[in-house]
Amino acid sequence: MAEHILSGSGAEVPGTPSQAARKRTGLFGRTYEDPALAELYETIREAWLEWQNALLNFEDADCKEMVDYYTYRIKASQIRYEYLLRKAKALQALQAQ
Repeated sequence: MAEHILSGSGAEVPGTPSQAARKRTGLFGRTYEDPALAELYETIREAWLEWQNALLNFEDADCKEMVDYYTYRIKASQIRYEYLLRKAKALQALQAQ
């Protein structure tokens, strides 16, 4: 709460996060001013990892039920990843205007 009160004064107070520390790190170690954008990129990365994990587990499936399960997971995670990519591209197009 004190951070909100002191942030308008321009004085750096020991123990409060600096401007650089408040930035969020997103995909590939990039730093973003907008925490929502950083969170979206992190979600995209997690969706990609989930998709790759499903692909690897599919290769190790040992019964018909697990093959069916990982087939479903592959498709679902692929759709989620592609949706998030479209969302990020649309957001970048809005910011470029």
